[in-house]
Amino acid sequence: MESTATDWVSESRFGKWFQGTDTWYRYVLCEALADLRKLAGPDLPPLPRMLDVGCGQGMAFDLLHGHFGARDITGVDIDPIMLRVARESAARCPVPVTVKGGSVMRLDLADESMDGVLCHQLIHHCANQVGALRELLRVLRPGGYLFLSESCEAFINTWTVRWFFTHPPGVQQPAEGYLRLAREAGFRFDDARDVHTSTPWWSLPDFGIARRLGLARRVSPPTELLLVARK
Repeated sequence: MESTATDWVSESRFGKWFQGTDTWYRYVLCEALADLRKLAGPDLPPLPRMLDVGCGQGMAFDLLHGHFGARDITGVDIDPIMLRVARESAARCPVPVTVKGGSVMRLDLADESMDGVLCHQLIHHCANQVGALRELLRVLRPGGYLFLSESCEAFINTWTVRWFFTHPPGVQQPAEGYLRLAREAGFRFDDARDVHTSTPWWSLPDFGIARRLGLARRVSPPTELLLVARK
């Protein structure tokens, strides 16, 4: 699978380990999904059929059920190592979960078969980012929701990320770049209501030391993006 997946760069050994830690679950995944649910607003209907694309080890399955009312979840990942753990996570989920191996560029799913899609920290791993987003649009029903959580190029290009993690070179985007690509793919959203950006201390090259000491000479660009978009 890995040798034929030209749109994918395998994560580093450290990255795969980190995505199975309690730190990743509590402070990355749980916070992202809680923030996405809040960003979606109180009128969000239950989304019974949900796709977790780039599901990794399947740690978001329970969260999709709890936050979005998912009753039938499909998890897709291209990495066979991640898929083995994701199937174990699926067996523990209180609702049915189907785990599939495959690429976001060629999902083995019918058109308009999903009510919602979680795309958490995946697009910056893709070489053809607008192509990946168009494939997500294809599998969403009309009016369906995309929940996108992304790290922006200002974070991906820090020395810590370059040292410990692996990404395709030259394709990372600033926050506005990901928003442009989502619109180009066909998604609809309101910049004032459906978008949230942030620059947490841990995403800065100096871990926010200059900011805490009042020595920062300029405002750092957003390093994290949350987007709730519709088909």
